[in-house]
Amino acid sequence: MAIYHFRKVNVYVAAFLIALLIFLLSSPYVAQNSVGTFDPDGNNLTPPTSNVKDKDAPFREDPPNISGHYNLLFVVTSTIGAMRQRKLLRETLFGIKNNLKPCTRQDGNVYYKFLVQPYKSVEKGTLRDFTAEFVEYDDIVEFPNISGQDFQESILSWKGITYNYLVIINDKTLINLEKLQQILERSVIRGSTLTMTQKRMLVWGSFMMLDFDDMAIILGRDAVAPILESKNSINVVDSNFTNTITRAFQYYQKYPDNNSLYLVNDDVDIIDFPNAIENVPIESTVAVGHIFQEDDMKDLFEHLSVSKTLICHPRNEPNKLNIAVVTSSFVYNDLCMLPAARLTAENKRLYAERNGYSFIGRSSEFAEQIYKNRKTVWGKFDGIEKVLPHYDWLFWLDMDTVIMNYNVTIESLIEKFTDLVGGKEQFEKKHLIVARPSNDRMINAGVFLIRNSEWSREFLRLTQTRRDLYKSNMYEQRAMWDLMRKPEWVPGTLFLDQDDRTFNTFPKRYIKGDFVVHYAPDGCPAKPIIDAIGKMKKLEKNPEMDLSLDHKMDH
Repeated sequence: MAIYHFRKVNVYVAAFLIALLIFLLSSPYVAQNSVGTFDPDGNNLTPPTSNVKDKDAPFREDPPNISGHYNLLFVVTSTIGAMRQRKLLRETLFGIKNNLKPCTRQDGNVYYKFLVQPYKSVEKGTLRDFTAEFVEYDDIVEFPNISGQDFQESILSWKGITYNYLVIINDKTLINLEKLQQILERSVIRGSTLTMTQKRMLVWGSFMMLDFDDMAIILGRDAVAPILESKNSINVVDSNFTNTITRAFQYYQKYPDNNSLYLVNDDVDIIDFPNAIENVPIESTVAVGHIFQEDDMKDLFEHLSVSKTLICHPRNEPNKLNIAVVTSSFVYNDLCMLPAARLTAENKRLYAERNGYSFIGRSSEFAEQIYKNRKTVWGKFDGIEKVLPHYDWLFWLDMDTVIMNYNVTIESLIEKFTDLVGGKEQFEKKHLIVARPSNDRMINAGVFLIRNSEWSREFLRLTQTRRDLYKSNMYEQRAMWDLMRKPEWVPGTLFLDQDDRTFNTFPKRYIKGDFVVHYAPDGCPAKPIIDAIGKMKKLEKNPEMDLSLDHKMDH
């Protein structure tokens, strides 16, 4: 009898363990692996990890993707004026609310860009704001207007990124990238199981209704070449459709014998927005197009529980100073600097990337000065106050500066300054490092280093109170100059007096090897800056060349 009870208990225990195992395996918190690192054949190389995470947090535990190969090349077609849509998509899809901690390298499994369609003319204010956005986010590509080539051909011909799938949406579409990657990994679309070859040759979208065919398109990597190669040889099935991919889809669907592509026309997973959030199916929906209201986009994001996709990992270098190179991305109303704005930003961005710093351009703080009844240039201090709490040191450079020597690092300057003041203990007392050029009556605030400290925060706050300088008399530069000379602020300032070499050199005083050249003219410096950047690039390739930066200004 005792043996019978013992065996009965064992049966119950075994049944309980089996039930528990089935529950764990079927649980969505255990069974669903997060999308990991993929090889060029689409195989997941990342060990399974739990998908339990805050959907508002864009960072996962997946390791950084250092291969340079991405599971998805994700492109969003857009127009120059669609800045609000791009801002909304950055936030909803990737958790990018601002550029205070910019993504310096896209090392997730999705590589994204906004592709702005060619434009012939644009309103001045739009062009200025677009230039600021271009500088601040580094995620926009402008495709040239090539005669005889439509926009989709430009995308399909894009070189430089290797991927498993090309995903194209327009800026009125919301797509669940995490869900899409899970579907592709499982190899099941609309109930059909795909082979590896079919996945590579995949052409998936909603291609049979006019104006629906550009909402969302998913292409396997090997489908791109056949579409491009056949564009001039296939017959047009329906002349109402003008997109290259749609015409290829319709032709090969009608003439399947000529087809190596795997075609999926889908109006279930990829849908037109039915105006009411409640009418969008949660289980099946991968993408929703024709969303014209921002509130609808935000509500759909919540309704579909769209997880934010990893684009890049946070920097984690505990033994390295966290340094930001910061500049203005604001173009004034006269558009003087418009031709040079992107080039001078790129000059600073490349320097930052090479040396492991963040690059940040700020325009909003300059634009808001009109509401503060101050000259626009005061936006510099507002921008610095915004950025400084996120870094150890901030290196400010006006837009009209050019970095001429990428080999001069901030760390090497700090080492130089440490020796200059008598050692590390003394340098820890310095919070602002700024120069006065030879023969100038005050500092030049176009270039300076400032430490993230209580001293610096209080210093900036006090400079902002100089209402008498809001509209006259050297503005923010004079406010900084006056304050730093007061006895209580002198110890915290490293004042490089009569210094034309360290990091603020005027063009006529430039000597090869100098770090930063500052164009601070009466006229417009755009042309000289463009010329200097061109010469700097040549100097990088040929360090032995002779170089002069004596330019004439436009007035």
